[in-house]
Amino acid sequence: MMIKDEIHGNIYFNELEERIVDTPDFQRLRRIKQMAFTYLVYPGANHTRFEHSIGVFHLASVLSRKLGLNEDDAQKVRLFALLHDIGHLPFSHESEKVLEPHLGTHENIGRKKVLDGEVGTILNESWNAEEIMNLENAKIGQVVCSDLGADRMDYLVRDSANTGVAYGVIDTERIIHTMEMEENETANGGSLLITEGGLEAAESLLIARFLMFSTVYLHRTVRIAAAIYHKAIQGAISEGFELEKFTTMNDDEILSVLSGIPSASSYVSALLGRKLYKEAFSFKPSETDPEKLQMKIKKLEDAFKQKYKCDVIVEYPSGFFKPIDFKIKFDTGIVEPISRISDIVAALKTSEEKRRKVMVMCPEEMRDKISEEGKRHAIPN
Repeated sequence: MMIKDEIHGNIYFNELEERIVDTPDFQRLRRIKQMAFTYLVYPGANHTRFEHSIGVFHLASVLSRKLGLNEDDAQKVRLFALLHDIGHLPFSHESEKVLEPHLGTHENIGRKKVLDGEVGTILNESWNAEEIMNLENAKIGQVVCSDLGADRMDYLVRDSANTGVAYGVIDTERIIHTMEMEENETANGGSLLITEGGLEAAESLLIARFLMFSTVYLHRTVRIAAAIYHKAIQGAISEGFELEKFTTMNDDEILSVLSGIPSASSYVSALLGRKLYKEAFSFKPSETDPEKLQMKIKKLEDAFKQKYKCDVIVEYPSGFFKPIDFKIKFDTGIVEPISRISDIVAALKTSEEKRRKVMVMCPEEMRDKISEEGKRHAIPN
C-alpha cells in the first residue's frame, strides 16, 4: 500500500502495516485533530493524528536505514512509530491534561488498546505486541521518541506547514544525515546524537520548537479555547460521565456528547460558535512550586467568581516548554550535551521563563471590569 503524504510524499507500507492501518482503532485517528483547537486561530490546522502517525512512521523508517538497524529491529521501530499515538483521546493532549489522573497517559491508553484489541491480535501473528508497545524504553525506541526522534521532527514540520507559519521549518534531511546512535554497554542505554556537522541544523530544531510553542501552540486564543474545553470535561466528570468512553470517541463525537450534559453544554456552544472568553489580564507568577501555584490559581479564580458573579477561568501553561538536551559528537570523538556548547540553548531557556504567565479569562462583557481589578491590585503570588 502507498499513501501520498503532503509533507513526505509517497509513503509505502508492507502487508502487516497495511492491516494495522485499516483497523478501526487506527482509522479513528483520522477524526482526532493533531493540534486540538488551534484551527480556531489557524484555519488550516485541521490535520489529524492519522497523518502525523504515518509521517512519524516514514521518518522512523528513514532513520532506521541511516542508523543501520537490522531488518528485525527496523520493522519493530516502524510498527512502534505507526502505533505511538493510537491511544490519543479526542482533541489529543487537551483531554489528557484533565483526564490523565483518571485514565492514564495516552501512551498507557494506547498500550492497553493495542494489547487488548484487534491490532494486538494482528501483531502477535508474527511479532510480540507487548514488546512493540514497550519499545519506548528500549534503545531502538529512541528513533521515535527521543529529543531528536521522528515524532518531534514530524510534528514541527507538519504543524508549521498546516498553520502557514515559517517557525517550524527545520532541515530534517541534514539532521538525519548527521545522526548516530550513541554506543552504550547497557541494553537500553545510549541515545541519538548529532555529529558536529549537524550542530546548526540541531540548533534550528530547538529554535523552531520554541517559536512554535510560544506563538502557535500557546497562542492566547488557543489557550482560552482549551481552557473552555477543560471546563466542559470537568462538568462531565461532576455529573458522572463514564470517562472510559473518551478512549473510543473522536473529536466530533465527544463534543456531541458533552453538548447534552447540562454543566458542559454552554462551554461546547462557546467552542462551536467561537464565542470564546477574552483575556482580562495576565501576570508573571513568583511562585515556583507547581502544587502551590495551582492552589493559588484556584483561590484567585474562586475570588473573581464570587466578586463578579460570573464564570472566570485562571490558567497557567504547566509544562509549557520542557527543556531538551541532546548530545553533539565532535570530530575528535568527544561527546557533549548541546546545553554546554550552545549559547542558543541558554538563551531559549531564559526567554521561555520570561514568557510563562498566568492568564485570567472571562466573558467579554466582564473583561473591562476584571481587567481594571488586575491593574488596581497586586495579584497574589
